[in-house]
Amino acid sequence: MINGNKLLVEFINKGFYFNEDILFNYYVSLVTKPFVILTGISGSGKSKIAEIFSEVVTNNDKESYELVPVKPNWRDNKGLFGYHNVIDDSYYITPMIKLFLRALSNPEKPYFLILDEMNIAQVEHYFSDYLSLIESRRLGISNDVIDFDTFVFGDDLKLSEALILSALDIGKNDQYLEIREYRENRFTQKWKKQIFKGKEESWTPQVRTELNQKDAEGNPSRLAGRVFEGGEGKYRIKDKNDMSPEDRNKFEALENLYSKFVSNEQYVVQDNINLHNCNMCISPESGKKCDCLCCTFDNSEKYKCPNLYNPDSDTYLVPPEMPIPLNIFTIGTVNVDETTYMFSPKVLDRSNVIEFNEIDFDNVYKLTNQMKRLLGYSKIFSNKDYYFSKDYDISEHMKISLPSVGHVNNFIEKYPEEYSRLLMIFSCLKKYNLQFGYRVMNEISAYIINAVECSNNTNCVEYALDLQISQKILPKLHGSYEKLWNPLVDILSCCLVETSIWEEKTTLSDITKVLSDILEKEVDCTKLSVSELKELFKYPKSASKIIEMLSDLDLQGFATFIR
Repeated sequence: MINGNKLLVEFINKGFYFNEDILFNYYVSLVTKPFVILTGISGSGKSKIAEIFSEVVTNNDKESYELVPVKPNWRDNKGLFGYHNVIDDSYYITPMIKLFLRALSNPEKPYFLILDEMNIAQVEHYFSDYLSLIESRRLGISNDVIDFDTFVFGDDLKLSEALILSALDIGKNDQYLEIREYRENRFTQKWKKQIFKGKEESWTPQVRTELNQKDAEGNPSRLAGRVFEGGEGKYRIKDKNDMSPEDRNKFEALENLYSKFVSNEQYVVQDNINLHNCNMCISPESGKKCDCLCCTFDNSEKYKCPNLYNPDSDTYLVPPEMPIPLNIFTIGTVNVDETTYMFSPKVLDRSNVIEFNEIDFDNVYKLTNQMKRLLGYSKIFSNKDYYFSKDYDISEHMKISLPSVGHVNNFIEKYPEEYSRLLMIFSCLKKYNLQFGYRVMNEISAYIINAVECSNNTNCVEYALDLQISQKILPKLHGSYEKLWNPLVDILSCCLVETSIWEEKTTLSDITKVLSDILEKEVDCTKLSVSELKELFKYPKSASKIIEMLSDLDLQGFATFIR
């Protein structure tokens, strides 16, 4: 098991230190959308966090990740996908394709592709096909599939059935869990919302009764009581052999029902990349081909061709077409100087952009007090509570989610205040035709839900939204004073602690006065400290970045997020 504590220890043992919230943000960003861009000054640890995290999660399996240095002469996708050499009928196979074939052979294990100095070539030239494949992912459509959001409990599905579905959904039947975990699961909550018409205060006793009620002979009278075992508030599903034939049939019917609910792992489908036009798998070696017919990719299974990757001989065969495996996580590192290219909104819209500009000498090195004074002003945003729950197994849960409308509705229902702030930002940007679309809304919502689940901390939502504003919304904003000043001022207003400043009765001059006070400090280099930012802003990290961009606009007439 690799939990949060072990992850920190492994980083330290390898000679590197990152704050807890940085590691947690990196993980949640990856499982929300498996394409993350790490930007910042050279030598700030972008490549190292990607490499070491990959090593730790895969137990130092060197075959589970590839660091691919991007070449400045890449003008098409051949540098990543390779090409068919028709002269000798071989395939020029790249490290990325080898990684993909290894990942397809072991779909339950995470694999990592690290593109180093990603923007030393123009990203849209060599990476557009890759982005299109990622965006083609969707939930499979089948007559047997049930969408949880539209599922309705019928009269034949009682609270006992809802509790059993919850147990199957939680998937921890090797452990005795508190009633609360079953009661708060999405299936039981959906049953409560659709069927249960009692008062809120009677809901908890109702669930307890379902598990504990006995008949006149002292035997469990309800299905849940007969299928679950345990006591004193902790229960798990019995072994099937310990159930009566009638109860076992009911339980297996519920297992069958649960299997039909949309699963991100089972039903994600996507387009394939065409690699060559042969009807068989071909080898990197001249003239060598697979001796069995190459099957087409089945979305519910891995490739059936047994020869794609042989770990014993470390040999590969390349199929005519293939997908990006669902267990591949892609990380790009970025430096900005005169030798690199800027990203287009198309690329930034499809990733989480994490900045590594905060250099924390104070915590990394053993500085004397005098040395610390020499550092002067330092603005380090850190939240030690923004981290994995104690028993969270990182390697076991290293699987992608597929952001959807379900995540948005979940966000709205559980955290309406934070979602309202997000809508405020959307409304501000819409005035200037800079608004974001469904993809960004879905992915921000999925990130928030994933962060709460991984940390088991509902108090982290505010900090998580702060990170998402700075990683999903602000990176796409770049341009001149005329284009950006008003939009950035409006977003900064949305970040203020006092929501009353947002009310219509508040005049624009009131907002301008608050912001001018801040900007005067920034321009005069008397920078706001983290504590001062937190007093003024609900989302201080995003506010700090906006103030930097406003200052650039004021001094240079131009601003960009990645700098």
